[in-house]
Amino acid sequence: MPIAPLKIVFSVVLAILSFYLLYSGTLFGLILLGAALKLALREGIEISLEGKAYRTIYSVFGITVGKWKLLPEIDYVSVFRTRKKSRARVIAAQADLGFEIFRLNLFYEGNKHIIAYETETKEEAFKVAEHIAMVLNTTTHDAT
Repeated sequence: MPIAPLKIVFSVVLAILSFYLLYSGTLFGLILLGAALKLALREGIEISLEGKAYRTIYSVFGITVGKWKLLPEIDYVSVFRTRKKSRARVIAAQADLGFEIFRLNLFYEGNKHIIAYETETKEEAFKVAEHIAMVLNTTTHDAT
């Protein structure tokens, strides 16, 4: 999922402030730089259907790293409903938040799987699943 624009702006401001603090000799800039990088970090998977390869990616400020691996023989593509959880903490209070998402998995060798895609709408999940299944010459399973 893409990063919210406000999160990107905040991480850029934190990065600029951290470089200023590091330049002025304050090591607190390292802590702010770590926070900026964590806010700007995007993790996910990238699949090349033409090359039949995939990679787990980590991207910070547009710099993407990840090593390509060959895609195993996919048995089927599964779409299922799950909850994405997040935790909000303030000094003495904590709240567990969650919202419903649809996850698309590529199953191979029986029960092994690769998490390929997440979305908030069932229609989009099945549209992507059917496209991947068509390209990989396999079937789509509805586990919602």
